[in-house]
Amino acid sequence: MRWLVLAPLLALALGAAACRDDAASSTPTPTATADASATAAPTDEPSTPLPTSTATPATPTATPTAPPTSVPTTAPTAAPTSAPTAEPTAQPTIEPAAATVIDRGPTGRRVVTLTFDAGSDVGFASEILDTLAAEGIRAGFGMTGRWAEENPELVRRMAAEGHGFVNHSYSHDSFTGLSTGAGPMSREERWQELDRTEAVLQQLTGRTTKPYFRPPYGDYDASVNVDVGARGYAYNVMWTVDSRGWNALPAADIVARCLERAEPGAVYIFHVGSASQDAAALPAIIQGLRAQGYGFVTLAELLGG
Repeated sequence: MRWLVLAPLLALALGAAACRDDAASSTPTPTATADASATAAPTDEPSTPLPTSTATPATPTATPTAPPTSVPTTAPTAAPTSAPTAEPTAQPTIEPAAATVIDRGPTGRRVVTLTFDAGSDVGFASEILDTLAAEGIRAGFGMTGRWAEENPELVRRMAAEGHGFVNHSYSHDSFTGLSTGAGPMSREERWQELDRTEAVLQQLTGRTTKPYFRPPYGDYDASVNVDVGARGYAYNVMWTVDSRGWNALPAADIVARCLERAEPGAVYIFHVGSASQDAAALPAIIQGLRAQGYGFVTLAELLGG
């Protein structure tokens, strides 16, 4: 468009310049005065340069750069840690329970148990066994190991006739020292007393005294129950009725005492020694108890064992 406008203007300018040249050639040239300043001929207007078409550079299109894909980093696998081995816990040593003191059995049945201690001389042991055999009664014998060693045939007879055994120590020394004035035995001394008697009875009869123990003189305390319990004696067998025959009580008094104190589940204690009249009183005691409606059972039967 700019060329279309400039072209006529340029043609007019060229035509005017040609007319001036013609007029100058036909008019005489005046003489120039000395002080006249020379006039320079006008110079043609410089031609207007053609506009140069400037190409607009194309705006570079940014090539979309794909966002860098993060390379997944594999998390390092933790090396398996073996679980620490727990230190073995030492198991506490559990001792058997202390012996339970038994002075009577359950009272639901009208039955009693007869027990006989043997710790001094042989006394009336044979007579007592004869009476029990005649009456069809099985009893319990709490003997010392020393007495058993001195009377092996009687011990074998007791076993053969179905009587039970109660460990009455070996020497009949007090476990607490209460009745003898001596100091209490140590645990080891008590165990020796029990073990010696058990060994003698096992050797003579093949039978055990466990779980029944009767303390010499009836002396015991909590430590005695703990110690004998730890040796396998679950029962400290005391008594409900003491005949007191060992105290030189006459036979008739023994009978009366035993019958008056009768009760269901009663445990009777007698002695076989020659100082006691228990053997003489025994037949009347058995008859009197039966008359009151009582039957006779062993310790094991009384306690349900």
